[in-house]
Amino acid sequence: DGFLNVIDIQFIALFIIGYLELSEHQQSIADLNNDEIVNIYDIILIIEAILGGELSRGQSAESATIYYGNGNVRYESDGEVAGIEMAVSGDFIITNSHLPTGWEISHSKTVIILYSMDGSSFAGSTLFEYEGELNIHNSVIADWYESTIMVNNIVLPKEFALLPAYPNPFNPVTTLSFALPLEAEVSLSIYNLQGREVSTLISGNMDAGYHSIVWDANSSAS
Repeated sequence: DGFLNVIDIQFIALFIIGYLELSEHQQSIADLNNDEIVNIYDIILIIEAILGGELSRGQSAESATIYYGNGNVRYESDGEVAGIEMAVSGDFIITNSHLPTGWEISHSKTVIILYSMDGSSFAGSTLFEYEGELNIHNSVIADWYESTIMVNNIVLPKEFALLPAYPNPFNPVTTLSFALPLEAEVSLSIYNLQGREVSTLISGNMDAGYHSIVWDANSSAS
């Protein structure tokens, strides 16, 4: 209708999650950044245009990580973000949102979008909780600066685990892999048959997820 307002945001959000059809002409208009894709970037551009000089942009972002599994989804970023779009699959139900005041969430079985309606940023924390099986295939994150943000999606293991060394037997290099369902202090050491510690590979705090480290036995030989 020639005016940018909340209705445009709602229409685009419903289109992104697959609940509303837009004509090619409407999609062309909705593609505010002219990248031939209507997504979370366009929603954030509309919000920027509506808020104008009242927008507090915060710190721009370059990278972010989305962690998911065990019934919750959270993210970390080196800056403040304005919106998140996730392509998903699985039989899941979102049970509890942890979004701050001013943020909205819309979702279907294939797309989840979260975005700020009032210009507030989200510094990084738990996004929402869910029940069932959720798989995140790729994610797009937008800040208030139209930055290109590199996003990693990390599925969290269900329990602590130290996996068998591979290869085994080895000569002289092998890889040790382990899983952390949550952030934890990790100590990973090598002992010989006499029970004497011959090498400390890791000692410190590590993020949740799957990790691996290569051990060269020659470097620990006495």
